[in-house]
Amino acid sequence: MQESPATAFRQQLESLYSISIEIARLHEMQQVLDRALGYCLDLTQSAFGFIGLLNGREQMDVAAIKGFEPLDPNFYDNFRLIPVRPSVFGVVITNERSKLSNDVLHDPDRVGQPRGHPPVRTFLGVPLQVGERVIGMIGVANKLSGYTTDEERLLSTFANQVAVAIENAHLYEDQQRMIDELEQLHRDLSEAEREQVLQKERERIAAELHDRIEQAIFTLGLKVNAILEREPVTDPIAADLGEVRQLAIHTSEAVREAIFALSLPRAAAAGLPSELRRLVRATGEAEAVEADLVVSGKPVGLSPESAHTLFILAREALANVTRHARAKRVLVSLRYSDGHVDLVIQDDGVGASDQILHNYQESSTHFGLKRSRRQVEALGGTFEVHNGEESGLAIRARLPARA
Repeated sequence: MQESPATAFRQQLESLYSISIEIARLHEMQQVLDRALGYCLDLTQSAFGFIGLLNGREQMDVAAIKGFEPLDPNFYDNFRLIPVRPSVFGVVITNERSKLSNDVLHDPDRVGQPRGHPPVRTFLGVPLQVGERVIGMIGVANKLSGYTTDEERLLSTFANQVAVAIENAHLYEDQQRMIDELEQLHRDLSEAEREQVLQKERERIAAELHDRIEQAIFTLGLKVNAILEREPVTDPIAADLGEVRQLAIHTSEAVREAIFALSLPRAAAAGLPSELRRLVRATGEAEAVEADLVVSGKPVGLSPESAHTLFILAREALANVTRHARAKRVLVSLRYSDGHVDLVIQDDGVGASDQILHNYQESSTHFGLKRSRRQVEALGGTFEVHNGEESGLAIRARLPARA
């Protein structure tokens, strides 16, 4: 016996309730998006669908997609950003209400689709809203029998729950970033405290060298001079004493250099090149990638904040190379010039799509690139990211030297 439409719809509502609870318990953004979109396809018996999130401009970032495997591997990167304009998809955002079309080919809002996209015959789109604010949309397509108004209401109801889950995931990510920043601040403070203890010990050793060793060598030199200025000394002994005097002079100079180095803060004594060399060596030892560092030019002064920014940029760039680039080799270049310092990280991996390179500043992802650019520019520098001439990705930062 076939169940009635009312019974079927009631079962859908009950299923929707349990699904909404499951979605609400998730914290990771991609989990929320993937799980929610999968349920949308099941609830509406659709062939494929997507979830788009507004990225702050007149564009929508396709954050999740299912049921569509393009033949062109670059299709998703090239068409991930959808312009918010009057279209079968766009009216959901511009009009802030759902769109149901069971004849997309002849729909007055249709404006065509990119090459390689599967034909859309039927479509149902609903906005994602948090209160009065639209944050994106859910779109499903190609249900064979077409969509009903009951399914429109069902998907709209579910979209409200998904929007809350997305907002919660954003809050969770913000919270995690805050926790990470606080932990980093704690580590920095602990490092600063250790550095303070080390600096005091360095100063103590420097004072010990000055008060005892250098003075003893100076006294030795005086005694040798006194012997040489007395009664005439036989030639062999005079030559030996002369060598002792020269040795005392050279030793005294070496001690002064050691005292000067010990008196410098650790960052000035070791410097950015040393820290980068340690980082590059650790990357090459821990990962299946050949990592090298090239330092050129005469070192110029950098503020501690600038040196720290370049180090963090290099660390994040190397981490991205090992995680995502599928590279065999990465080269880190630090070049000192008159008035500025350049840091370049170049790998031979897969590079990035033009879409990412042109839009990463407005994208809802790629936080590392956005943060690095913001920090470099805040210090009066310039930041560039582009694909290499043959392969891979190149990141360049230039910061002014400290006068």
